[in-house]
This record gives sequence, structure tokens and C-alpha cells, in this order.
Amino acid sequence: MHENDFRLAIRGAPTYSRGEPVSLTFELENVGDRDYRLLVWNTPLEGEVFNFLEVHHASRAVPYDGRFVSRTDPDPASYRTIRVGETISEELDISESYALDEPGAYDVTLLVWFADAIPVVGTEALTARPRQEHQGFTLGPVSTRFELLPDGTARPTAGERARSQQPKDGARLLTIAPDTERPSALLRDIPLPPGFAEVFAANDNARAWLDAAIAELTSWSGRTDNTLYREWFGADSVSRYNTVRDRMSGTRAWMNRRLTYDLSPEDCGADSNAYTYLGSDTVYICPGFYRLPATGTDSRVGTIVHEWSHAATNVDTDDIVYGPAASRALAISNPDKAAKNADNYSSFVETLSLRMLTAPVFWPNGKVYVFAGGRYYRIDPRTRRVDPGYPLPINPHWPGLWGDRVDAGVVWPNGKAYFFRDAQYMRYDIATDKVDPGYPLPIAPHWPGLWGDRIDAGIVWNNGKAYFFRDAQYMRYDIAADKVDPGYPLPIAPHWPGLWGDGIQGAAMWNDGKAYLMRGWQYAGYDVAADRVAPAYPRAIGENWPGLWSDGGINAAIMYNNGNAYFMRGIYYRAYDIAEDRVVYPDYPLTIDPYWPGLWGTVDSGIPWPNGKVYFFRGSEYMRWDIASNRVDPGYPKPIAPYWPGLWGDRIDAAVLWPNGKAYFFRGSQYMRYDIAADRVDPGYPLPINPHWPGLWGDRIDAGIVWNNGKAYFFRDAQYMRYDIAADRVDDGYPLPIGSNWPNLPGRTG
Repeated sequence: MHENDFRLAIRGAPTYSRGEPVSLTFELENVGDRDYRLLVWNTPLEGEVFNFLEVHHASRAVPYDGRFVSRTDPDPASYRTIRVGETISEELDISESYALDEPGAYDVTLLVWFADAIPVVGTEALTARPRQEHQGFTLGPVSTRFELLPDGTARPTAGERARSQQPKDGARLLTIAPDTERPSALLRDIPLPPGFAEVFAANDNARAWLDAAIAELTSWSGRTDNTLYREWFGADSVSRYNTVRDRMSGTRAWMNRRLTYDLSPEDCGADSNAYTYLGSDTVYICPGFYRLPATGTDSRVGTIVHEWSHAATNVDTDDIVYGPAASRALAISNPDKAAKNADNYSSFVETLSLRMLTAPVFWPNGKVYVFAGGRYYRIDPRTRRVDPGYPLPINPHWPGLWGDRVDAGVVWPNGKAYFFRDAQYMRYDIATDKVDPGYPLPIAPHWPGLWGDRIDAGIVWNNGKAYFFRDAQYMRYDIAADKVDPGYPLPIAPHWPGLWGDGIQGAAMWNDGKAYLMRGWQYAGYDVAADRVAPAYPRAIGENWPGLWSDGGINAAIMYNNGNAYFMRGIYYRAYDIAEDRVVYPDYPLTIDPYWPGLWGTVDSGIPWPNGKVYFFRGSEYMRWDIASNRVDPGYPKPIAPYWPGLWGDRIDAAVLWPNGKAYFFRGSQYMRYDIAADRVDPGYPLPINPHWPGLWGDRIDAGIVWNNGKAYFFRDAQYMRYDIAADRVDDGYPLPIGSNWPNLPGRTG
């Protein structure tokens, strides 16, 4: 275990004068038998005091008042190498991040979480692992004590200086007023300098999706059945659920202040996206922010949510782990910590933006288009399936339309479609397939009587009217008169029998006599003739609209001898019944731990062997699983090198057992052929996937499995390919989406 390979120490002077630097020495010694490269994030090795200390004065805990940083995937410079027998020392001034202003005794305890540790293999080039592959460990606690003398004047912490000092000369600042002080949507049309527009849009989208998240958390009654909540915050409890909701609300309330974004900080790390301080009204934007996607996973929107959750004084989040994979694992292993971790909140909001379907419109071509964050889907109403190749990014497929979020949409009888976002709308010409010149425009005064600042959903009925929804109300719009009918708005309940009474996020008229209205992860079919919700609704979108929410993937796929195949993704696994061609119900997905005794909580890949064993790989190690006893064999994990002669020693992406007595291992754009009888890689490998596997993706494979039909199936992200073993090529018509073809596998989440 990594923690047994290191010794941690902390020491300092017995006394310090108030106002002078309180410099402590942090020591890390490698007492193991191998060299390591350690990820320095939020540890003393980073050369800055982050929140890895507990400082107490008398019975009072001294709060952390340093930086909170949002991180992207690390680069090689994010790691430090520590050789066998080497000791690394860092001397750091803890008064930079902790207010040491009262004389007396202070107790300092060091408890460090190293997010990743890579064993050094030979003279290999320095690399960095993406966050989903990190393998971390905890060291400590170790403690020291010192006395603070009463002479001198207390020094301000980094947080105190940030909250009080004026911006530097020449700083590039973007200040955004509260919603209540923004007089017009036209503010969004003011030309902005480079970089400002991206930050402005991310701030607006973060506000919008936080509003949606709070609405969902407030309206959910069956919390234990809500997969989105459980994914990011684990098992339900009333108190923790209320804490999550309150922290989300507190972050949004803080964002309604006058906010400042500093686009020119000089102290950003190469792997940093942004940073801020507790109680600050400023977020400092780093260059890494602009390399992120606008919306979706690991996005600019998520970064904004992450940072303001730290700044808000009544929210109190921390950076316990970074990234979706570690945040999901934290939700399972320690839900209380997940409820305090900033990335769990940003990931919740990002996932909601990918899953919450908005602005569905029935197009004259017989298709339904529905938007989710910065993507859109095309649905065939006859099959109620997403067409192959979707989702696609809004930009450039909808020329002129907002590329990161659409709130509502309606198709008018005049050959135009109208799309709404916040206080603006755009008119889309269906014939020319682009936004008309001169748009966007403010909703008010162009839609007389309609809400002027936000529309949640809209639908055109068969009576010459359009219905618009916002929160718990709706308005009826007379298309011929071009205005809202008198007497509106009205409450949704009781005027829409059987429909949710507190909000709608999407609505579209179908050609089957029903209108379909969406909220969160559910939808309702509304019978137009009967004027009420049809029986057996609401239903789950994910189970009834194949192909939606295709944000999943497969890490490992294993063919077992019990009639099942096992698919693993993150900390979860599913058993797939081969004969019935679907996931076994009702209990799946389940967590790998504790149902696979002795196995890691996450794996990179796995392969069944002819000897009744399954070999699982993670990073530079592997485990041998005994099928008969249903547990890991004693003595594992072991390093891949030297037990797999010729095979890569630090990572395996995918592996399949072929009928020819060979095993094929994939990593990046290469593969190796392993001779099972000789127990080594065949000469001449690795080779490039392309052109040796005709039709297969040439740059990455996530997982592979050989089926009992003469085919092999390969997975990547939300898609799969079927490989004909006899013909030695991918079958025609592939790739296809996992979600609509492998019932309830994680190519679709819901």
C-alpha cells in the first residue's frame, strides 16, 4: 500500500512573535522499495499552504483562509518524483492561510491526501494521469505545537488581503451586476474584449443551471429514487439532503451579488482553472478556464459553480477530491464528505444540464428536436428513438442560435421557430435553416403580455393558441392576435389535470394526439382530447426514450461462465443476461465494493483467462480474480511488470480474449498480442490499431468483450462497434449508441 511507503513529519520553532511568519517544515520520506511520482495538489509539496492542516487555539478551530482552486487534469509538472530513501522538505508560512492573531498555544495537525501516486518504472518518460485514473492515499495525522507571543501586530492572511485590496493597475476585470440591477437583456449584446464573453456566458449559464438544480431539489419528493442525487451525494438522509439543497441555494444567492472576475491573475498554476477566497466577491480566471468546454462535464459552468460555492460564506465547501470519478466514489464511500466537496456540486449541476431536456420542437420534417445544455438530439416519433449520430453540438448545426443553452422553443404556423433564453428570443427561419437577421431581441415588448425575463417551456396547441410555462404558472398566447389572452397567468394546477403543478422544463406537441411535457428526469403524456395527463404517467425519460442521456461509457467488460457478462463503469457494475439480452433486474447497478471481494473500487480493464481466473488492471498493477471462490486471490495486487513480459507496465485501456489462444491488449492508439501458452507478448508488438483492426476506432478503446455469437463488441464513450471475428473487420452500420441497443447499460444514464 502506498501509505506504508512514506513517513510524514512536521516541525517548527517552539515560539513565534505575533506578526512574523510562522514557518513550519514539512518532511516526506520515501521508506519504500520503489520510486514514486506524487501529485502535489493541495499538499505541502505544492509550495503553498492549502487546507491540509487543522489549527487549534485553546478550544477554538482556526478556519482556513487561503486559496480555493478549481483544477483540470494534471500535467507532468503537477507531479514531484521522490526516490527510494529520499526526503523532501518544504518550509511554509502557515500564517498566510490561517489567522494567527491571538497569543497563546497553537496545535497544528497535518493530514495529507495525495490524489495520485505513480510508481516509476525504469526510465520511462514523465507522464500525467487524468483524474479518473488517479490512485490516491492518505498520510498522517502528525502534529506539532508552538506558542505565539503577544508582541507585534497580527499579519493579514491571503484571504484578508484579497477581500480588502484594490485591483492591480492594468487588471482585466469583468464586473457583473445582480439580476435585479440588470435593466435589460440588451446588456448581453455589448461587444466584449477577448475572454470576457466566455466568462460572461459561463456566469449566466451557472446562474440558470443553479436555478434549475434548486428547483429540482426542492420539488423532488422521492429522494431515495432519484438517481441524480444519489450519483453525486450518495445514500439519502433528510438532514444531508437539506444540507445539499441549502448549499446549492447559498451558492446561487451569493451569485446574485455584484460579482467581479479578474481575468489577469499572475499566480495561476498550469493545471488551474480559477481560484477564489472565502467571503470574496472576486473569482480569478486562469488560462486553463478557456480550454474547458462551455457546458457539460468539466466545463466553464462547473468551474464557476465550484468557485462561488467556496466564496459564499454560508456554504462552506472544501476541495476534498477533484473530478467526476473521484466525486462519484466519494458519494458512495462517504456521503457526508460528498455533501461538503465543491466538485460534487459542480458535477451535479453539469450533469443536470446534460440530462435536463429543454425546448423540444416538432419540426416540419417529422422529427422532434430537443436540447440539453450545448447539445441537441433528433428523435424519430415513429420509433421514439434518437436517430443515429446524435447528440450533436448546437453550434454549428443551428446557424446563429445560442450554442450553450436554449430554454424554450415553439414552432409557429408562419414557417418560423422561436427560441427563448433568459430575457431574449430568436426567430429561426425553417426554410433557410438559420436565425433571421437582427436577433436576438428582448422578449418585452415583442411578445405582449408575456413574461419578459424568462420562459421555461412553450407549446403550440391545435386551437390556435400557444401555452408558455414558468415556475408554477402558465400563459395562453393568442397566435392570431399576437398577445397573451386576458386573465393570465394562471396556476398550472388545477388547470392541467394530472400534470406537475410546480414547473415544466420542456413541452412539444406530438403527432399521436398527445403533448409531451418534461420535468427533470421524467416526462408526462398529455391527452389533448381528454384534456388530462394520460394513464401511467409520469415515466422516466431514460427508460423510455432510447439514446437520450448518452453521456456514459464502459471501463471493463467480462464474459463469465454463468450466462452473464459483467460491465463496469467507475465504482459501479452491471450484470447483463446474455440469453435475455438485457441488464439483470432489479438491483443493478451495484457498487463493485463489496460485491467483488478484494477488488479495487474502480478498474481500468479486465480479461477472463482460460484457467478460471479473471485478470483486472488498474494503473501499473493487476489483480487475479478466482471465479470459483468469487474473490481476489491472496497476494494481490502485483505490479504488471515483470509478471506480464513485454506488456505495458503502467496502464491497460482494454483487453479481449480471442478464440485463437491469444489475448489482445489496447492502450491509446496501439495494441499488443499476448501468447497465452508462452505467457508473453508476441515479437513485433505494439502495433497501431489502424489499419490492423479494419473499421475500429484507431485512437482509443475503452473496453472489449467476445460474445458467444462469433462477434466481439468494443466500447468507447457512449458508442459501441460489433467486430466480426471470422471476417476480421467491423460489421457495416457501426458505431451505434450503447443506450438504445444494450438495455440499461451505462451508455444512457437515468
